Amino acid sequence: MDDIEQRHRTVARLLIKLSGTTLARLAYATGITGNTISRWVHGDHCALGPQGREKLFAALGAYSDGTHIRLAPRATGAAQPVFQINGLVQAERFATLAALTLTQFVTARETCQGKTLVSIVTDISGQTTALLVGTREALDELYLELGIALSPQRRLEAGLRAYAPGNEGMRLHAN
Repeated sequence: MDDIEQRHRTVARLLIKLSGTTLARLAYATGITGNTISRWVHGDHCALGPQGREKLFAALGAYSDGTHIRLAPRATGAAQPVFQINGLVQAERFATLAALTLTQFVTARETCQGKTLVSIVTDISGQTTALLVGTREALDELYLELGIALSPQRRLEAGLRAYAPGNEGMRLHAN
């Protein structure tokens, strides 16, 4: 197995793990059995073929030019990939995915829904976005990994959260 094939399998595995997409859903979307997808992703020598790989990456919100894999650019009305970032492991996996797909995320827009933070990260071109769902702490770690600067208010919140009693986050309210 060459380096390109190994990189393709690694990216597919990361996309599956981070998005939480089930093999059954991928099988339905691609017309390829879940068993074949699983065997290919984990390095078995079964032949998925170039068309099968294209279908798989399209179902995962990515595309391949034969050598490199990229996250699919945002199109009007198109859904962007949703990734669950609930801890350091997922943050590191997403940073690895960004590096393997040569995507340089530079900005993040956030909204809070209860204790869950929803963040849309955008690449340097403004065309590729990913929707991240997770805890503030995990997303703060991810931003650090990706080199995305936090706003001054978020930096202050992150700093205060580290000193909060009972390890609970503090919420700032401006009047």
